[in-house]
Order: sequence, then C-alpha cells, then structure tokens
Amino acid sequence: MWSDNETADDLFGFRVHADLIRELIRDPSVLPATIGVFGDWGGGKSSIMKMLKEGFEKTDDEDPAAEENKGVAVLYFNGWLFEGYDDAKAALLSSILTELRENKRFGPALKDKISGLLKRVDYMRGARMLFKGALVGGAAAATGGLGLAALAPLIGVGALAGLRNVAPDTVKVVAKDALEKEPEKEADEALSNIRQFREEFAEMLAKSDIKTLVVLIDDLDRCSPERIIENLEAIKLFLNVPQTAFVIGADRRVIRQAVAWRYREALSAGEAGGEDGHADRLVDDYLEKLIQIPYRLPRLSPSEIESYLTLLFCKRHLSATAYGKVCAAAHKQRTGDRYTTFGRAHALAALKSENEACPSGLSEALSIGSSVASQITDVLQGNPRQVKRFLNAFFLRKKLASVAKLDGVEDEVLVKLMLLEYAKPKLFEKLFAGMDGGTGLVGVLTSLEPKAGQPAKEVPPEWAEMNRWLEMAPLLVEVDLRDYMWVTRDRLGSTMSGTIMVPPVVRSLLKRLQSKMGDAAARKEIPALQPAERALLAEMLFAEAQKKPGETRAFTSLMEMAETDPAIGETLQNTIIKMPKDGLAPGLAVLIVTRAGKPGDFGLKCQKIISALPAGDSPFEKSIRQKRR
Repeated sequence: MWSDNETADDLFGFRVHADLIRELIRDPSVLPATIGVFGDWGGGKSSIMKMLKEGFEKTDDEDPAAEENKGVAVLYFNGWLFEGYDDAKAALLSSILTELRENKRFGPALKDKISGLLKRVDYMRGARMLFKGALVGGAAAATGGLGLAALAPLIGVGALAGLRNVAPDTVKVVAKDALEKEPEKEADEALSNIRQFREEFAEMLAKSDIKTLVVLIDDLDRCSPERIIENLEAIKLFLNVPQTAFVIGADRRVIRQAVAWRYREALSAGEAGGEDGHADRLVDDYLEKLIQIPYRLPRLSPSEIESYLTLLFCKRHLSATAYGKVCAAAHKQRTGDRYTTFGRAHALAALKSENEACPSGLSEALSIGSSVASQITDVLQGNPRQVKRFLNAFFLRKKLASVAKLDGVEDEVLVKLMLLEYAKPKLFEKLFAGMDGGTGLVGVLTSLEPKAGQPAKEVPPEWAEMNRWLEMAPLLVEVDLRDYMWVTRDRLGSTMSGTIMVPPVVRSLLKRLQSKMGDAAARKEIPALQPAERALLAEMLFAEAQKKPGETRAFTSLMEMAETDPAIGETLQNTIIKMPKDGLAPGLAVLIVTRAGKPGDFGLKCQKIISALPAGDSPFEKSIRQKRR
C-alpha cells in the first residue's frame, strides 16, 4: 500500500518543473511575482511545492545550490488551514509574519519589526478593514481601478462595530471616532492602513538580510470560493512588495469558479447588458492581476506512468538503501533521455549492478506495471494520485482473492474490470447485472468486443467512449467473471471514483427516504442498519443534499442520524455553513432552529450553524432570523 501524501521524492520526473520555478524566482527582475502552479487534483502540485521548499532550504556548503540560497527565506502554508477562520486575510497575514519571526536564520533580527506588523494586523482585523479594504482592492484589480468608485457603499458606517468589545482601550477610542465619520473617511482610513502595512512590510524586508522572501501556499483549491478570493486578495494588497515571490498551488478551474462566484452579481449585470464574453473576460482579467505567471503541470504520458509504477513498486518492496540506488539510476537515465521508460528491465539491472538482491514479488509487480501502464494512463488521464489509489485498490483486491482462495483471478482481467469500474461505473454495473450466474459469462460482450482479425464493431452510444477498453487485451467474452465480480463488490470503488456498489438494503432505504410518502417511516429503520451501512447511507445523503439543496428530505434524515452520531453532526454542520445560502430552503432553517433549542451535542452544532450565518437576504437566512425571534 502507498500513502496518499505529497512527497519530495521525484517519482514522475517533476523536479525539472520545480527547478524551473526556482530559477525564475532567483531572477530579481521578475520580482515581485505571484506564480500559479496549476494542475488537476492529484496531478503533483503538492509534490512540486515540497520540492521547491526542499531546494530553497539547502544549506550544505558542498551543494552548489547552498550559495544561491543565502538570503532566501522560504515559508510553506496549506491554504486549507485558513478555511475555518472568520477572516482568512488576517489569518494568512498573521501566519506568514509569525512563521517569519520564528525563522531560525532571519527571525531574531526581525522580531521587533514583525511584532509591530502583527499589532497592525490585529487592529485592522478588529476594525474589519482587512475584509472591506481588500474587497475594494479586488474589485479594483478586476476592473482596472473602477472598483474604487464604489468604495463608500462597500465600507458602511457599521463596519467597525465589532471592534468595541474586542479591541484594547487605546484602539476603542480610534474605533469610536471612526464610527462617527462619513463612509468616505472610513474608506480613506481603510486604504491608508493597507498602504501603511505594505510600506512597513517592504521596508522591513529591504533593511533585513532577506534577499528574497518565498511563500508557498498549497491546497488553496480545497477552500470555499470566499476563502480562495480572500487569500489571493491578501497577497495582492498587503504582501506583494519588492523581494517577494508567492507560489500558489491550485486547480485553475476551481480558482476561476471562485472568482465567478465572488463577482457573480457584476458578471450577471454585464451579461444582461449584452456584452459578449464579458464574464469570461472579467474573470480572466482578475486572475491575470492576481497571478502574473501561470504554470500548468502536464499530465503524465504512458512511458512516464510506467516509470512511476516501477519506482512505486520498488519503494514498496526494497529497503531504503536499495530503493535509493534505483532512484539514482532512474534520475540518471531521465537526465540523459526524457523519452525512455525506466521499466522492469532497468530496475532489475540497477539492482544487479549494485549487488542488491531482488526481493520475492518485486519482479512480478514490475511485470504488472509494464503490462498495464498504457491502459491506466488512458483511463486515469496521467494523474499520479489516481494511479496510486488505483494500485492500492488493486492490491487489496488481489489480497482478498488470495485470502478467499480464488486462485484463478488473473491480474490483467482484474485490472481491466477495475478500469471500467473507474471510468464508467454505470456500465460496470450493467456488466455485473448481465452476468450469467451459472457460467460467469456476460452475453452482451459478444456484440461489443471485436473478434481477432476483424475491424472494430460499431457499439451502442453509451459504449462509444469505451471502444479502446473493449479492444484492450485480454478480451472478456469467454472469461468466467464470477470470482472477479465477487472481489469487486466491496466499497473499494470509493477509493477510485466515489461510485460504489450499494447494498440493496441501503439502496431501497435511500429511495424511500427521498419519496414524499415513505420518508418518515423509512427514517425509523435507519438505527437497524449495520454501522458500515449507516456510514454508506450518510455518504449518499450528503451527496443528495448538495445536489438538491432546495429540498429538505436529505437534511432531515442526516439530522436524525446526527442525533446519535457526532461525526455525522460535525460533517453536516460544516456542510451547511459552507453551502451557498441562496439555494437552501426556508424549511431547513426551521429544522435547524428547532434542533438548536434542544439539549445535546447536535443542538450545540445547530447553534454554531446559526451563529456562523452572515446577515444575508436569502429566504433561508431570513427564515433563520424570523424563527429565532
């Protein structure tokens, strides 16, 4: 089994991308800059960030990079850590300053300056200037400055009201004066604070031994749209000063969606005005203002996937010493020729040349990798994380077949079936449903799979995208699939595609919970389910709730489950808080307020949901306020 964590081990040849980005940052003429390392989920972004951090932190005098790293301060953050903060901008600024202060190489000399900046962040946080000021800055960045014209409406007189109970006495006086100012003066003060922070931050870096401050922010695309925008605006408005480089690891599609969500009203107004492409242009302009240098990570090719599989198998079977020697051989080959696969023969040759024994099982595993690399590249689209999850599921199923003494399960057949399960779960279920229980044969494959020496058949539209899979060896038309279907009937599908083979009892209960007539009676049957079945039902109900937020049936069932399962209650609380409120039904508000008045753990969670709500005008939010009176 392999962990699903990022790593600085270069198993798929991505260090070259990290090296390129590092060279870019070392060029003073490029700075300040915000670099976007864009890629799909699981595409290697986090590993690139780890490689960057490792490369910038080399201090060994024998390493050529050590001299270049003198004067470079590198900080690493997971953007998701700021998701739960009420003010992500303040959390990000404070975290960067705190970690810089604690930096062993530079922190002691900067301690007093950083402490002063932290106090300014605390003041702006209390005065709500971080949020409101950056909101205006974001609009300005997106519109080329026009957003400043709307400054007064965006910063209301009550923007500082929350300061009275939390700020020190000396700051309360400032807040009181600010509350009595005109909105325009509040706007001036907010912009003045932003400007002063930038100037003090830039001056601190200029007078320090830091030549370049590098801030790596990973997993930003896991955050809610609001938090994504807050973090990006904090970087642009407060921290984008000389000598700085920010590297953002994210899926560009998610960032674009966040921008579109954040400025949805302005975008809608533009489209209503008849401006063709206005929305796309505004989103792209905004991204270009915030992320000046986009860098897209490529998907892995079949040869790279096979090399990746080879190193994964070696890491699983070899000692750390032997594995290091194989990695060195792979790196040497990759440096000389980036188009040649580092496969089974190369790994075995590297072990032999270093007088390292090949453990039992490694040769077989390497053979599996070479035979399925092109197949899984097609279906998994060159995604390293998906490959790793696929392999974990594959080896678990192989182990299950071994424990169950199913000696006839062949690797190639199992891999082919699992690829269909991943790519087209509905077709996989149809294959399973069409299997003859007595022979294990699937009759429909006769009309789908090609015959040797004959051209590919014309298949029904639903199978059209799987033509290559149908032609893939081995053909399954004459294979008894009963043992294979037996080992794939578990929940391992959730580790790959999120679609699973649902037990009939859960499927039936879910259908009744979604019906208008049987939902109340069906809810009474939930406690009788096995723990694994209840967990599965909860997963499906959460998916249904997010798919149909305007209906209350799924939420009602989840709330009843949450009464006895704190984990479900925690997930439900976070889900409702993060969901767009304009899509939620007023009836859900009634359920939340009612349960908030009851004792117990879930009652407290409902109170947290209510307290976390913004003062919005959606029917759901209005209903919450009305019911609480």
